[in-house]
Amino acid sequence: MTKRIALISEHATPLGIFGGVDSGGQNVYVGQLAKHLAAIGYDVDVFTRRDGDLPEVVEWQYGVRVIHVPAGPPRSLPKEALLPYMGEFTAFVLDWCRAQGSYDLIHANFWMSALVAAEIKRAIGTPFVVTFHALGRVRRLHQGSADQFPDERFAIEDRVVREAD
Repeated sequence: MTKRIALISEHATPLGIFGGVDSGGQNVYVGQLAKHLAAIGYDVDVFTRRDGDLPEVVEWQYGVRVIHVPAGPPRSLPKEALLPYMGEFTAFVLDWCRAQGSYDLIHANFWMSALVAAEIKRAIGTPFVVTFHALGRVRRLHQGSADQFPDERFAIEDRVVREAD
């Protein structure tokens, strides 16, 4: 039986146009990870926030689907504005898991994706790992008041580190 992995990347889709604001390294990383996991036999679903008129499910590569999550308005938003929509994101992914079957593992990319993964683990027991790509305290140290993420990011990062598998 094929193992199933969900990659959660709330703001960075592998379908993104690279080089724009919030479109670059994480998009490439998530896309390459998904492709390589599929190449060694995993079925991979990438959950990312919808920001336009793309279909809900895109069969992207052999063994890789990109699933556009309806969380927040269907337009591009800066990642700093996405935290209020993570409850909607979580509810969608949970409904998807209950309807389509759960995953063997969730790999969260970024702290907000880890928040979603932690809630899914609590609800249905799916283990998760997290790649932060950037840490809030380091960002704040270097950007100071230019950092637009909410202070609650620090506590969320601390919590998901403790809860990750």
